[in-house]
Amino acid sequence: MMLSLLRRCCVVTTFATLFFMLSSPLRADLATARIALQTRQFELALAQAESLAATHPFDSAMIAGRAHLELRQFEEARRAATRAQALAPKLAAPLILKALALHGLGKPRRAMFHLRRAVDLSTERNERATASRLLQQIQAGLNVKLSGGLGIAPSSNINKISYSTTHTSINPLTGTLQTIPWTANEPQRSGSGLRLWSGLSYTLPKTQFGTQLASFNISTDVYKEPRFNRSSLSLNDRLVLAPAAQHQTTLTQAFTAVHQFNALESRIFSSSWSRHYALRDTQNPGQTALRDWSLGADIITRPDGKDSRVLKTNLRHYWPASASNQFNLGFGYTNRFSDAADVGNQEIAIDLGWRPIFKTSPYILNFNVSLSLAKWKDLEITFPEKRRVRDRKISLNLSNPNLSYFGLTPSAQYSFLDRDANIEMYRVRSHDMFIGLVNAF
Repeated sequence: MMLSLLRRCCVVTTFATLFFMLSSPLRADLATARIALQTRQFELALAQAESLAATHPFDSAMIAGRAHLELRQFEEARRAATRAQALAPKLAAPLILKALALHGLGKPRRAMFHLRRAVDLSTERNERATASRLLQQIQAGLNVKLSGGLGIAPSSNINKISYSTTHTSINPLTGTLQTIPWTANEPQRSGSGLRLWSGLSYTLPKTQFGTQLASFNISTDVYKEPRFNRSSLSLNDRLVLAPAAQHQTTLTQAFTAVHQFNALESRIFSSSWSRHYALRDTQNPGQTALRDWSLGADIITRPDGKDSRVLKTNLRHYWPASASNQFNLGFGYTNRFSDAADVGNQEIAIDLGWRPIFKTSPYILNFNVSLSLAKWKDLEITFPEKRRVRDRKISLNLSNPNLSYFGLTPSAQYSFLDRDANIEMYRVRSHDMFIGLVNAF
C-alpha cells in the first residue's frame, strides 16, 4: 500500500515522455529511466540511473532509490535516498523515500522521524497528504506509542473563587436568614501557567476477544505560586472487543491520582462500558451517522474523608458531515453518592458541538457549548436551602495540522465558564486559554 502511494507521486505523462526523448540524448536517458519505473522494468531503471549519475545526480539517486525499493533492496534504497537528501535537503520527496526504505529495514521509528520532517517540508498538498498517510499507517502498526504537548495556560481565575460579595446563611444564634458581606478566604487569582502532558501506550497482542491497550498518562499545570500547581497521573487498561457488523464495544479500567494545593486531592478508580455505533442511511449509503453510548462507575477516595461513589451515563450522536458543517449532540447524567453533605448530588448535562468545514483553509475549528444542572441531595449546615448549581460553558479549539514540527502542531484553545448557584459563594466566572503545541498524529 505504501509503495502504491509513492507511485502516484511520480507519474509521467506520455506527452512529456515523448518530448524528453526527442529533445536530447541526456533527456532521452532520463525519460527512459522514468518509463522503466512506470513499466516496472526496475533493472533497466537502475542501469539508466547509473548512467545519469554524473549529469543528473539528484534524479539518478531518486530513480535508483525507487527501483531498489520496488526490488525490496531496502539498504540500497536507503543509501540512494540519503544521496538525494544531501543534494536537496529542503525537499520532502527524498525523506519519504528514505522513510519507506527504513520501514522496510524494520526501523519504523526512524521512518516516522523522516516522515515528520517530510510533512514539515512539503509544499504540495498531495505530497503532504502522502507523508501524513504513511506516518499514520506506520504509527498504527506500533505496539508502543508516545504522545504529549506543552504550552502556556492563561486564566482569569486560577483558583475558581466566587465573584459574589455577599453571602446568605442561617444565623446560628437566632435561626433566621442573614445576608452579610462575604469575601473568600483568598482573593481570585489570575495568571499564566505552564502546561505539560505526556502519554505512553502499549498494545498487547490481539486475541479472539479483541485488542487490549494499556496506557500511562501524566499531566501538570505549573504556576508561579506552587500551591496552585495541579498534576494528575493515570493508568488505564482498555479492551476493544472484536467488532460486530454495526458497532464496537470497549471496556475500560482506570486509576487516577490528582495532586493539588501541595497535597493529594483524590484517588479515582473507574470502570466503564462503551459502545460505538455506525448508523447507515439505506437510502443514502454514503451518509453514515455515529452514536456513542457509555456507562461508568467511579470510586473516589479523599484524604479529608469525603469519599464518594459515582454512577454516570452519556449518549452522543454525530450527524453525517455536510459540505460545510459537522454537528454532534451529547446528553449526560451523573449520580454522586456520599456521606458528606457537600459532595452527594445529581447532575444532568447537554452539549452541542459544531465543526465548520473550510474548503480552502487548512485550519480546523471546533466549537462547543454546554449546559449542566446539579442539585445536592442533602442540606448543608448554615445554608438556607439545598445547593443548586448551573454551569454554562463555551469552548473553542483552533489548529492547523499543515503547520507542524516533528509531529507537533500549534493549537489555541479558549473556554468561558459561567457558574450560577443559589448559594452565592459558589458563583464563579472564568476565562481560560491554552496556546501551545500538541500531537499532530
